[in-house]
This record gives sequence, C-alpha cells and structure tokens, in this order.
Amino acid sequence: MATLYVRDLSDDVLAELKIRAARNRQSLQAYARTLLEQEAATPTTEDVIARIRERVSARLSTSEVLADIESGRT
Repeated sequence: MATLYVRDLSDDVLAELKIRAARNRQSLQAYARTLLEQEAATPTTEDVIARIRERVSARLSTSEVLADIESGRT
C-alpha cells in the first residue's frame, strides 16, 4: 500500500476537511482516502466521450433498420 503526503495545504482547507471528516464519523485519513478513491473511480470526460462515440458509431443506419424490418415481414 502506498503513502501519499500532501504539502502546502492551506489551514482553511485542512480545517474544512477535518470538519467534513468528523461529520462523516471518519478520521481525516479515511475521509481523504475515500475522496481519492471516488475520484480515481470516476471516468474522465475524455473516457465518457469516447464511450459515447463508440456507441453512436455502432448504431445501424436508418436504411439498415428499415431493411431489417422489411426482411422480418417476409
């Protein structure tokens, strides 16, 4: 397991994180770890756009859909 140190964090940010951790009944370390894990699990905008493009390009054209409908009628 890796260790991460964060330097030059402002006192205001540190105080807010401590408050939020306490509200969630977590230590500051556990709260920060949860935030980082959630961030790492969230797909990037680029990943989402790539997935959308893949889905759109995988769709059938209108003529293909109509041909499939027509072939199903016979």
